[in-house]
Amino acid sequence: MLKDFNIDLKNARIPTRKTMKKLGTIKISTVESTPVVWKDKLIRFEWVRNNSWGAAGGVTREFGCYQFVDMETEESLGEFAEDHAFGCCYTEDGKMYVHGIRGSGGGNVLDTFVSSDLKTWEQSTAIVFPEDVQLFNTSVCKVDGRYIMAIEVGGSNPIVGVPFTCIFAESQDLINWTLLDTMEYSYSRDRYTACPCIRYFDGYYYMIYLESAPCHRWIPYIVRSKDLREFELGLINPIMMFDNDDKKVIHPERFTVEELDKIEHSVNCNNSDFDMCYYNGKTVIVYSWGNQYGKEFLALAEYDGTEEEFCKSFFE
Repeated sequence: MLKDFNIDLKNARIPTRKTMKKLGTIKISTVESTPVVWKDKLIRFEWVRNNSWGAAGGVTREFGCYQFVDMETEESLGEFAEDHAFGCCYTEDGKMYVHGIRGSGGGNVLDTFVSSDLKTWEQSTAIVFPEDVQLFNTSVCKVDGRYIMAIEVGGSNPIVGVPFTCIFAESQDLINWTLLDTMEYSYSRDRYTACPCIRYFDGYYYMIYLESAPCHRWIPYIVRSKDLREFELGLINPIMMFDNDDKKVIHPERFTVEELDKIEHSVNCNNSDFDMCYYNGKTVIVYSWGNQYGKEFLALAEYDGTEEEFCKSFFE
């Protein structure tokens, strides 16, 4: 449920704030990625998509999987979790936890993978949903000794309402997960709300998610909540907007002439799949841009401050 913010908006006083800086495109046909710091190195979790979702690099791939990528060199650190889609990662105490959807996307089983070296992975089933629930993007944050996962769902089940909707689960160990009451704890069944990125600071859950705008447009908004039942819309929204800066290319030497032409001439009506981590004094941001019809690109941005400062800046 979204709290009426009109009075807050009329009376709000928000100073000039720092804003994120878009740096440019880093990859083609790659979305739903998570930046993360692993052993003091910045890497990125990726869903390696299969043919039906538009496999990257012209590779024929029957089944999707996951990989981590060195964000300095863009080299893969190895593939794992064959026949899985979407997904996110979270690291703590020398272990990497990956949560993702079994199958090619839109399945009803959420799996967990755990590794201490990014080479050997232990797989377990986290949550099995009814067959009329479809699972997509996920995001995890730590909350006072426990963990909360935001899960994007679609399908015909009543918990969805208007696809897509974000529901929530909790865990004590990042492996065993329990759904919160899906009818009571959700955002939001009245309209398209997808691609969650969830964080927790000073008693508030902050969630960046994707709104569908008129005339085939998608833009990320931010809300916050104390209880995951009633949500407050940020006074400054959307948090970013598609523009020509998305098409800047950070390392043009890593692309072919044909790929550079595709970046330059593709329709851009979308900024989505926002995720972030803190590294070397800045918040590193990855997001997707494109046409939401299969021509999709991964881009990089940064914020000169912490994730907490970034989230709070839209409200205070």
